[in-house]
Amino acid sequence: MAEWLDDALGRLMQLTDEAIAVVAAAEPPADVAEAEKRGRAIGVLARTAKAVAALAASPPRKPRDPEEDGMSEDDRDITDDEERTMRAELQSRLDHLLGVAERKGFGAAAAGTGDARGAAAAAEGDAEAERRSGLAAA
Repeated sequence: MAEWLDDALGRLMQLTDEAIAVVAAAEPPADVAEAEKRGRAIGVLARTAKAVAALAASPPRKPRDPEEDGMSEDDRDITDDEERTMRAELQSRLDHLLGVAERKGFGAAAAGTGDARGAAAAAEGDAEAERRSGLAAA
């Protein structure tokens, strides 16, 4: 893998050098349109050279080790009580976030009407949704 990456980076560098040589060897621009076109080409080549240099400088990624995927940092099992506590905390946070989304009109009722930001259609028995949409009995 590392050999292939080195070869690919070498080809990218060579192609970038060739493109820079073509732009550098071109006749000076004769008018504003040609100067603008050449300026855009130089900008593209500069970004290309920067990207290739960044690829060459970045360390290659280590392949994933499936054996380590299942390991935790402290390598300890959690108890059933700890799991219940964590699940309850997660559920509480999710309920809070869903409530915020509903209040802002991003909930399931809004998605069903295609109205992402406006007043959501009231779900039957949902007094808060009915109040927001003006469907509550006066």
